[in-house]
Amino acid sequence: MVLPDVTTSGGPPPELASSERRVDFALPAAGASVAEARRRVRHHLRTWSLHSNCHDSALLVVSELFTNAVLHSDGHTVSCVLAVNEGQLFVQVEDDGTGRTPPDPRRAPVHDEGGRGLTLVEALSRRWGASRSEDRGGGWVVWASLDATPAPEAQCLPQGRSSE
Repeated sequence: MVLPDVTTSGGPPPELASSERRVDFALPAAGASVAEARRRVRHHLRTWSLHSNCHDSALLVVSELFTNAVLHSDGHTVSCVLAVNEGQLFVQVEDDGTGRTPPDPRRAPVHDEGGRGLTLVEALSRRWGASRSEDRGGGWVVWASLDATPAPEAQCLPQGRSSE
């Protein structure tokens, strides 16, 4: 599926077929899980030989979405899908809670320490959206699509090999 090259919000996540550049994982809905999610994402981005610029954006998006799921959900687990498809990195975070209000970017006052996560996700993503989870008891699915440029050294390697 090719997503348009614009930043928009809303709507359900795109359907992604299984591929060798896709990973799904679930972690407890706890603060320590944010760092573990970043560690796992960093590992897979390196394995997939994506450009380091993509790493920084993806790690920030995953951190923000996981943090929101932990802080604003009464669920027990947070799941993540990370996949590369047609030059895009797709990140999806889903909670199993019962949150009533949809995720929505807001303008935080200058002196507030929080409240800018979804604004950052919006700024870093080609597209992003949020919808109710149909699978996990009414929680939220929040997803983002980012540019997935191969690392310069990976462009010269034969298919299926990495530089590590």
